[in-house]
Amino acid sequence: MKVLSRYLGWHIIKAYLPVLVLLLAVFSLLVLVEEIDEVGKGRYTFVGACEYLLLTMASRMVFLAPFVALLGTIMGLGSLAQSRELIAMQASGVSPYQIAWSVMKVGLVFILLVAGMQEFVTPSLDQQAHFNRSLALSKSKAYQGKQGLWFQEGLRYVRIEKVLYGEIPRGIDIFEFNDIGHMTTYLHAQEAEVENPQRWILKNVKKKVIDGMTYSQEDMTTLEWDSPLKQKDIQLLTLPRSSLSPSDLYRYIQILQRTKQSTVRYELALWEKIIMPFNVGLMLLVAMPFAFGPLRIATVGKKILFGALAGLAYYFVSEVLKHLGLLFGASPFFTTIMPFGGLVVATGVFWRRYFY
Repeated sequence: MKVLSRYLGWHIIKAYLPVLVLLLAVFSLLVLVEEIDEVGKGRYTFVGACEYLLLTMASRMVFLAPFVALLGTIMGLGSLAQSRELIAMQASGVSPYQIAWSVMKVGLVFILLVAGMQEFVTPSLDQQAHFNRSLALSKSKAYQGKQGLWFQEGLRYVRIEKVLYGEIPRGIDIFEFNDIGHMTTYLHAQEAEVENPQRWILKNVKKKVIDGMTYSQEDMTTLEWDSPLKQKDIQLLTLPRSSLSPSDLYRYIQILQRTKQSTVRYELALWEKIIMPFNVGLMLLVAMPFAFGPLRIATVGKKILFGALAGLAYYFVSEVLKHLGLLFGASPFFTTIMPFGGLVVATGVFWRRYFY
């Protein structure tokens, strides 16, 4: 059985690769075409569009993972069915459940890979891609250096080390100079709450006022600050929720709940990321009836077509329910789990009918 399990696993992996390459190529081309429309705006160039395409490649792999699992499994098992190898396996005493478990072992590796990429790989790449694109498209005078993001307005310079959770500026240095180029004031804040582009609440502030060769220092818990930044600058500090890792989303939701702010959109983004690896596993189970169910005698092409339609239907139902949930204020967990649960039930019915 071990030899058979390795054979099935390797066959499924070989089926995954062309599906992944094809889907990545198609979706990457669509993204590139969309980005080319933006080339020429601000400082955005074709090279910048290609860089954005490459940096967001990992997130596209995660997005396409359920489709790859579904279509790759259908293709792999379908080719075995076409060559009568599945029939030979069953005739030798191997049950459909044993075949399914061999396929699921490959799927478990894929599931763990998707979960790991969502937490450790795609967030940093997506955030860098978003920031580079936004900076190039904007007319802001901001500069991205190794030590953070720099803004300049008149005689005032602002450095922001990083943006926490996509919305909270962290590590803020403010330098103010007089007309002859001497520094008059230096502020350092641990982080800031941006109420609007012109009004920030700096937290844990150290303020130094410099007068010639002397200075005075003051420590403050909070400080209202009239920011010189404009709306186009603030947009550079805001990252899309999809670029945050599940752990960052969870921590930021806790912060929002403590400050009694709305968390619905962040909860929805979190549940979408949590459910993604499970979607991959579910698509593997959905693919099994295509090999053992009523479509087992169909050509591989027909199986892939019906599989693609099933996957797209699931995706569109999920998206519709998500937007309806936001519109009517439904629980993010409920709107995310409902289509998943519905497909689990439907898959269970097929399994019970064709595997017993």
